[in-house]
Amino acid sequence: MEAGEYPHRPPYGYRMGEGPNGSKLPVPDPDKADAVHIIFSLMASGRYSIDTLRRELFERGIYFSPSTPRWTRSHLAKLLRHPFYIGKILWRGQNYEGKHEPIVDEHTWQQVQKVLDGRNNSSCPERRQFTYGHGLIKCAPCGYNVTAEIHKQRYVYYICSQRRYHEHPVKPAWVREPVIESQIIGMLEELCLPKDVYDWAMAYLSDTPAKDHAGTQKEVVRLKRRISETQATLDAILLRAAQADDGLADGFMRLARQKQEEITVLEQRRNQIENGKQENTCDPIKILELAQNVSDQYVTFSPPYKRQIVESVFTNLQLADVSLYGEYRLPFSILAENTNRPPDYARQDSNLRPTD
Repeated sequence: MEAGEYPHRPPYGYRMGEGPNGSKLPVPDPDKADAVHIIFSLMASGRYSIDTLRRELFERGIYFSPSTPRWTRSHLAKLLRHPFYIGKILWRGQNYEGKHEPIVDEHTWQQVQKVLDGRNNSSCPERRQFTYGHGLIKCAPCGYNVTAEIHKQRYVYYICSQRRYHEHPVKPAWVREPVIESQIIGMLEELCLPKDVYDWAMAYLSDTPAKDHAGTQKEVVRLKRRISETQATLDAILLRAAQADDGLADGFMRLARQKQEEITVLEQRRNQIENGKQENTCDPIKILELAQNVSDQYVTFSPPYKRQIVESVFTNLQLADVSLYGEYRLPFSILAENTNRPPDYARQDSNLRPTD
C-alpha cells in the first residue's frame, strides 16, 4: 500500500489503464467520471438525502449502468464515502496516497462527509434530530438501537432499527413519541420526595463536591480512545462494503450506519466535556428541583434539553413492546429507593449521609 498501488478492482468511475513502466493503474473512465463529479457536487450542496439523490440522478438520466438504471442506496453510500476519489487508498484503517488521478477535490469530498454525518450547517429538509433516538434507547429483545421515523409528516414513532433483520419473540411495535415521553415523566416522578427528605437531600447534594479535573480528563481520554477504535472499525466496514457484491454490501452499510451513529454520540459527549457545556440538567440539584414539578415543566422543554435530562438521570434505557424500562444513575438511584421511606429511615442510609 505504501507504494500507492491498488490491489482490487477500482470503484465506479475508474477503469484499469496503463501506468508508468507499463504497470496496471486505475484511471478515470471518461463515461463515468462526469457522473461521479455530479453526484459529489449535488450531495455537497446539503439539499439531498441518499433517497432524494437517487431520484434526482434518475430524472437527469444519470444511470448506474444500462441494465441497472436506478442507483441503489448502497451504491451511492459506498461511492460517497470512498476516499479513492480524492486519490487515497484506505487499507486496514489507514489512508495511503495512491498513484491514481483523483476525480473529486478534497474540499468537496470533506463537505460530503459532513453532510452524510449530519454535521453540516446546510439545511436538509429530510434530516431531523429526534429527542429519544440516536442510540439513547435500545430494543430489549435484540439489544440494537431504537430508531425514529416520521409518519404522515408530523407524527414521530420509535421502533427497533433491526426489526427486518433479527428475530424477535414478539413483532416490534411502532411507539409514538408521546407514549415514550409519558413513561419518562413517570420515571422522573419517582424522584419526587416528601418535603422533609427533599430539604435534606438538597443539603446533601449541595455539599457533594464537583467531579475533579483529573476525573474529567480521564473520561475525555477514554472517549477519544473509543472514537478512534470505532472509526477504525467503520473504515474497515466501508472497505469491505466497497469490495463486496450488492447483496453483501447492504449488510455492511447497515453496520457502517450503526458505527457512524456510535461515533456521533461519543463525539457529542466528548465535546460536551471538553467545552464545559454541561447544562443545568447535568446538575443533580437542578434535576431534583425539576422532579418536584416535572409533570408541569418537562413537556415545555426543547428536545435537546429533554435529552440532556434523560441522559443525566437514566442509563440502560430499553423498549420492550410499548413499555420503557431503565435504571437511574447515581445519585438518583438512591433517591428513587428512598422516595417512599419515612424521612428518619432515609437519613439512616449510609450512602445518603451528608458529610459534616
